[in-house]
Amino acid sequence: MSGRTTAQQRRVWQSFLVLGELVRRETARDLWDTSQLSEPDFTVLARLAAAPDAAMRSTELAQALDWDTSRMSHHLRRMEQRGLVQRCRGTDADGRAALVSLTDDGLAAYRRSLGPHWRSVKRWFLDGIEPDRLDQIDTILQTLLDHLQQTQDNASKETG
Repeated sequence: MSGRTTAQQRRVWQSFLVLGELVRRETARDLWDTSQLSEPDFTVLARLAAAPDAAMRSTELAQALDWDTSRMSHHLRRMEQRGLVQRCRGTDADGRAALVSLTDDGLAAYRRSLGPHWRSVKRWFLDGIEPDRLDQIDTILQTLLDHLQQTQDNASKETG
């Protein structure tokens, strides 16, 4: 699609921006109120909980979350101070790779947050979708995600 955007396209874009911001703000507020976890805390804990042995190299974690290494390092330091994660040197031959793992407290905090988090997602987002329209919205979102991936792949080919 090229050329100028239509009024409808601009409305859809603005609605998407506002919806995304409001849903993220409200679910993040609920997450903090119920679990004392920030949205970035929850994201890190979720990724680690899904990893083998609940551990990852910090560089791989940063890459998986699309964070720069400085942001990851600072956030992990704060989470470590709260006892949610621990960092240590990996077992690589050179020993330089920093390994991040969930602590028992971090895993417990993540597990405690799951129910309240999904209730919040349901309240602020899913309850606004009529059940008979879920398939339609799922298809639209998957189409958009596929488009984004294809556009990124094409951009990488052009610059690489």
